[in-house]
Amino acid sequence: MTKYILVFAVCLLSLYACDNNEDEIESLPLVAINSDTLVGEWKLVESKVSSGGQVSWSPVSQSYTIKFLADATFIKNDGNCERGTYRVVAHPEYEAKQMIELTYSCEVDQAIYPDNKSYWGVEALNDRYLVYHPTYKGPICTEGCSYKFKKQ
Repeated sequence: MTKYILVFAVCLLSLYACDNNEDEIESLPLVAINSDTLVGEWKLVESKVSSGGQVSWSPVSQSYTIKFLADATFIKNDGNCERGTYRVVAHPEYEAKQMIELTYSCEVDQAIYPDNKSYWGVEALNDRYLVYHPTYKGPICTEGCSYKFKKQ
């Protein structure tokens, strides 16, 4: 009888693990943030925005893609300034953390993107997912937010 209970418990846990996207991200090895690991097309699939309480990932109602090219340029289709350059930089206040600096090629709202730049604090990066939060300069969520992109 205990053998059947054990088999049932293992099956139940397996089903739960297959359905949990958070586990999928955490189980994949993280890679170093550099131009080689960023190159490719990434589609925004989920967001996590807090209004003070506990939050979970939610599918986005309006998605867009960003393509990081090998020549350190990017193209995105979010209806804003859609082209520019990128580079990986150290966070000025936390040297151990790295960010992606996006420099837009057209004029953008300086109150939101000072010097035509935005900064992505990368939380996770592997061969399937890129998770970031706005950081340093530019739009910052006061209660915290993260955005999950899936590699296409």
